[in-house]
Amino acid sequence: MEQKKRRPTAQERRSGLIINVLTLIVLVLFIFEGKSLISLFSNESIQERIQEEEQEVFASANLLPEETESEVQTEAVQKETQTSVAPSSENISDQSESDAEPETESRYLGLPEGYENYMTSVVPEQSVAIDDSYFTDAVFIGDSRMEGFRNFSGITKGSFVTAVGMELENIYSTPQIPTAKGTVLVMDALKNLNYSKIYMMLGTNELGAYDMEAVKESYRKVLNDVKTYSSSADPIVYVYSVIYVDESLVTTGDYVNNANVDTVNQKILEMCQEEGYHYINLNEILSDGNHSLIPGASEDGIHLNQEYCKKWLDYTKTHYLPQV
Repeated sequence: MEQKKRRPTAQERRSGLIINVLTLIVLVLFIFEGKSLISLFSNESIQERIQEEEQEVFASANLLPEETESEVQTEAVQKETQTSVAPSSENISDQSESDAEPETESRYLGLPEGYENYMTSVVPEQSVAIDDSYFTDAVFIGDSRMEGFRNFSGITKGSFVTAVGMELENIYSTPQIPTAKGTVLVMDALKNLNYSKIYMMLGTNELGAYDMEAVKESYRKVLNDVKTYSSSADPIVYVYSVIYVDESLVTTGDYVNNANVDTVNQKILEMCQEEGYHYINLNEILSDGNHSLIPGASEDGIHLNQEYCKKWLDYTKTHYLPQV
């Protein structure tokens, strides 16, 4: 017959509890003594060994809480993972460089495809801006956009030969420059001026032309003739880019669009390269980055408002040939 197990008496249970408490006290003293030793040594291996022994003591006494065991295991796994996969600072640097977005230089905004072949003609930015005295011997020739520049930019020096509707073709045939003696042709107006710098902006009214190569040749002829009336034997010629339009506001015809602006600017840039003229890329500051005029720069989509005419002048003052 199987003998039944005897249940411990109350006295025996109390004795067992006392033994457990004493064991706990001994463990606490041992841990305290171990931590004191840790504080005396800076050697990391000694500290780790003592901590491991603490964990073993707790585990053997069955007094280690479940959450502590879990934390110890998690800590060990994390340490092992960090040791095996932590990237070096060199790798981190390489990854940052590869992930970085390439910066787009604003100087190339608005330039047509293949601009690399014409960069010697594009006027670079100078670190020091000129003042209006630089324009004392300059003439500004152009259509209504150039007229708006004269009226709203705040420029105080220079001569202006401008007219609404001026085109490369009608320069020779249509009197459009008002003088004290009446309205005269562009070339006749230039005869009475003293200039050694030429700023030209034409091409907007040519956007509907079927033959852009013919536009280029007309531009070349006009500038050659303008140079003959200069007071300098070798005047400097600055040619402004045709400014982008805001197509959502334009109502003058479907030919006034930015695809045509890019095409005519391509031809103007080619002419500048061939003739040694200097191309001022206004679209660097007036483009929205997508071959269009910055929203808010114009009320009608074509002619710049006062704020952006001032930006036009500021840009001109930082884009010039320093030796002149």
